[in-house]
Amino acid sequence: MMDFLRSEHLKLKRTFSLKLLILVPFANVAFSFIMNPMYFVSNTINWWSILFLPLTIALWCCLTHQKEQRASSYSGVYLLPVSVKKIWFAKQLVISIYSLAAMMVYLVVMGIAGMLLSGELIVNVRTLMAVLVLWITTLWEIPLCLWLARKWGAALAMGFNIVCALGFGILLSARTLWWACPWSWSIRLMSPVVKVHPNGTLLEQGHPLLELQVLPIGIGLSILLTLLLCLWTMQRFEPQKSA
Repeated sequence: MMDFLRSEHLKLKRTFSLKLLILVPFANVAFSFIMNPMYFVSNTINWWSILFLPLTIALWCCLTHQKEQRASSYSGVYLLPVSVKKIWFAKQLVISIYSLAAMMVYLVVMGIAGMLLSGELIVNVRTLMAVLVLWITTLWEIPLCLWLARKWGAALAMGFNIVCALGFGILLSARTLWWACPWSWSIRLMSPVVKVHPNGTLLEQGHPLLELQVLPIGIGLSILLTLLLCLWTMQRFEPQKSA
C-alpha cells in the first residue's frame, strides 16, 4: 500500500494541492480575525468547519481527478497490472492525510497568531479536540467528492459540496434533525467542543447545543458513512462501471 500512496502523492506533488496545505490555514485565520478579532479562536474553528475545510477537500478531490483526466482519462490506471480498487483507496487515503496535515498547519498558524495578538497560548486540549473531531467528521466528503468529480466533473463536485455545506449544513446544524444531514455533523459537533453557535456567536452556559452526547453520535455516523462511501466508490471505480 505504501507504493500506492507514494505514487498518488507524487502525482500531486507539483500541483496546487500542496500549496493548499499552507494557503488555506493562513486564509482561514486571516479571514476570521478580520470578521471578529474578539472571538478569534472560536471564529477560526467555526469558519474552518463551515467553509474552508469543505472547500479544500473538494479542491483536493478535483485536482486529483483532473490529474488523471488530463493524463489518460483514467485509461492508464485501468491498464496497470494492479488492483484499481487499491489505487482508488490510495487516492482517498492521500487526501485524508493532506487534510490532517492542513489541520496541523492550521493549529500552528492559529497558535502563532494568538501569541502575537494576545501573548497567550491558545492551542490547548480543546482546540486539539476540535481539530481531531473536524477531521473525522469530514472524512466522508473525500470519497463522495472524488466520485462526483469522476462521474460529473470537477466543477459539479466542488459546487455540490460547498452549496450543501453552506446551505443544508448551516441550516440543519442547530436543529433536532442535525444528524440527518452529513454536512451538519462537523458544524454541530463544534458547539459543545468550542462553545460556539453555528452562526458564530458564543453559547451561554446551559444552552442545548452544548450537550456532549452529540459527540459520539456524530463521530460514529461519520465513521460509518466514510466506510460505506469508501467501499461503494471502490466498487464503482471498476472499468466496466466507470461510465
